[in-house]
Amino acid sequence: MDADRFARYADRWVDFTNAALIVVVTTVLGGSLLAGGVLLAVMLGAAAASALGRPVAGRSAATAATARAGFGRALVSVLDAARTVKLAAATDDVRAHLRRVDAGRVDAAVREHRVQAALDGVPLVIVQLGVVAAWGVYLAGGWDLATALLVSAAVTGFDYFGLVVGWVITEAPGTRAWQRATAAFAGGRDLTRLPPGIDLVAGTAPAPAVPEPAEPLASLHLRGLTAVHDDGTLGVEGVDLDVRRGELVLLLGQVGSGKSSLLGAVAGLVAHRGELRWNERRVDDAETFLRPARVAHVAQVPRVLSGTFADNLRLDHPREIGPAARTARLERDLAAAGGLEALVGHRGVRLSGGQVQRVALARALATDADLLVADDVSSALDATTELELWQALRERGTTVLGSTSKRAALARADQVVVLVDGRVAAVGPWNDLAPDWSHLAG
Repeated sequence: MDADRFARYADRWVDFTNAALIVVVTTVLGGSLLAGGVLLAVMLGAAAASALGRPVAGRSAATAATARAGFGRALVSVLDAARTVKLAAATDDVRAHLRRVDAGRVDAAVREHRVQAALDGVPLVIVQLGVVAAWGVYLAGGWDLATALLVSAAVTGFDYFGLVVGWVITEAPGTRAWQRATAAFAGGRDLTRLPPGIDLVAGTAPAPAVPEPAEPLASLHLRGLTAVHDDGTLGVEGVDLDVRRGELVLLLGQVGSGKSSLLGAVAGLVAHRGELRWNERRVDDAETFLRPARVAHVAQVPRVLSGTFADNLRLDHPREIGPAARTARLERDLAAAGGLEALVGHRGVRLSGGQVQRVALARALATDADLLVADDVSSALDATTELELWQALRERGTTVLGSTSKRAALARADQVVVLVDGRVAAVGPWNDLAPDWSHLAG
C-alpha cells in the first residue's frame, strides 16, 4: 500500500497543474471569466471538503503508514532470523511480538479507506451542481449556447481533477509519515535529493574517490564491540578480541549465539558500536574500509553465479585464480567437471553443498585479502577434505576469523572464542577449552 506513495503523490501534483491549465483554457475559449469560474469552483469545493476531512484522513493515513512501516521492519527481522534458524526455539515469543507490533494496523487502514471513500464522493456531487450551474447561467442569458456546452462538458469530466485536489491535501500527511518511518533504511538520508555533482539528464557524476594506500594487516583489535542489526536488535555485545596476522581464530557457539553477527560486523556488513582497530587505526566507516582487498567474506550460505567456475572465482577481475582454487581444494572437482571453464549450472545447480562452499572460499582467497572472514565454511565438507582445507590455509599464512563446530578445525585454531547468548564466555586454545565446552563441538 505504501511502496508507490511518492510516485503517486507526485502524479497528483501533475494532474493538479493540468487542471489549472484547463481552467485557463476554458476561460479563454469561452471568452468569460465565469466559464473558468465554474471549473474553479469545483476544484475549490473539493479542496474545501478535503481540508475539512484532512485532520481525520491525514491522521488515519499517517497512523496506518507508520504502523505498516513498523510491522514491515519487525517482519523483515523475523524472516531473517527464521532463515538462519536463530529463533526456531522462540516461535511463540516471535508471534506474540508480531501481534503487539501489528496492534491497530488493520483498524487504522480501514479508517483511512472509509474516510477517503467519503471524501472521494464529494467532487461527484459538486460536478453535478456545476453542470446545473452552467445551464442555469445559459437560461439566464449569461452566455451563449456554445459556451454553455463547453463549460458543461468540461465540468462533467472535471470530477477527476476535483479528486486530485483532495488527494493532494489528504495524502500529504501519510506520505510524510511513510518518509519519516522509512528514512532509517537509507541511513537517514533523503533519497529524493541527488548528491552534489550528479546530473541524471546529462549522465554526469563526480569521479570516484582515489582509494587509500594499502595497509597490510598486522593485528585486528576489538574492544567492547557490539553488532547492531538494521532493525535495532543486537547480535553480540561487548566483545574484546585480538587477532594477529597469520592466525586462525574460530568462533564456537550454539545457533543464535551471535557468531554470524560478529563476523558480519568485522566484514563491514553489520553496523557496530564500540571500537574496531585495523593495526592501530580506528575504523569508523566499516562499510568502506573493511572491504576487498582488506577483508574477504564467505557467507554461511554462499551465492554461486550462473556461468563457469572461472566466472565465479574471478568476478570479472583480472585475478590469478589457480592458487586460490588449490588452497580451497577444488582441483579434483575442476578436473572431474572439465576445468575452470566448465559450467556450474544455473546458480550452481550442478554443485554439491561442499563444492559451493569451496567455490565461495576460492573466490574470497583470489582477492588476496589480508583477512578472511569465513562463516561456517566447512559445514558441508567431509572429514578428509576439511583437514586438507585447514592445513592449506595454514600453509598459505592466511589470517582467518571464522566460525565452526568441527573439532578438527577447532584443534588447529590459534584461538577459539566461545559465544553464549551474544557474549564472549571463554577465549583460548581448544585444548584448554575442550573440557568445559566440548558439548558445543561435533
